[in-house]
Amino acid sequence: MALAGCPKNCPKLTHRMNIRRLLWIFILLALPVVAEPYAAELSAPWRTRLAALVKPKTLSAPFTESRSTPLKKRPVVVTGTVRIDRARGLSLSYDQRHAPVVILDERGLLLRHEDGREQSAPPEAESDLRLLHALFSFDLATLEKSYALTATDSPDGKWTLVFTRRDGATATYRELVLVGTLDRLTGITLAKTPNLKTEIVLGEPQLDPVFTAVDLARYFR
Repeated sequence: MALAGCPKNCPKLTHRMNIRRLLWIFILLALPVVAEPYAAELSAPWRTRLAALVKPKTLSAPFTESRSTPLKKRPVVVTGTVRIDRARGLSLSYDQRHAPVVILDERGLLLRHEDGREQSAPPEAESDLRLLHALFSFDLATLEKSYALTATDSPDGKWTLVFTRRDGATATYRELVLVGTLDRLTGITLAKTPNLKTEIVLGEPQLDPVFTAVDLARYFR
């Protein structure tokens, strides 16, 4: 007997609709849940801060780099400019004479000399620079594969992210540190040991600068 106000096939249609709903629920439940990197370590305010840090599509900033090794009493200090284009990659140009421009993109690591000569770099150098690029771009998904994270901040706006190499990970560096103030990154440390490390202090950045055709030809590829 058909329900009042319902056509004869109404129960069948309702049954089919219920089955479809159940199928959709099953599909949604079966889909893998993709957790955000460091979901437990980073609170919502931290993620808001990081979103602001990665918002610029291009960036340029002066830097001072100190390289410490057990073989030298004092660190070697160099200066230069880092340029980042989210679509093109990372570029490091040093102020020291004859220093090549270091370019890292999806095609690999390239050294471009003053006279226009270009050469590829050893695989280990590319691996190290890709790690540096992950730090500059806050690529947490890449970092999470090899590093545990501790995040701290203070009422005055200063913050620190410490990445410690996980047991069994093959990453070159034992510890990576990012420091900053509010929505600005001010320093990076890459440490293999306490006496073998590179410390980078970043100056005031230009956010979303427009790289000219000359800039793109010189600092990227």
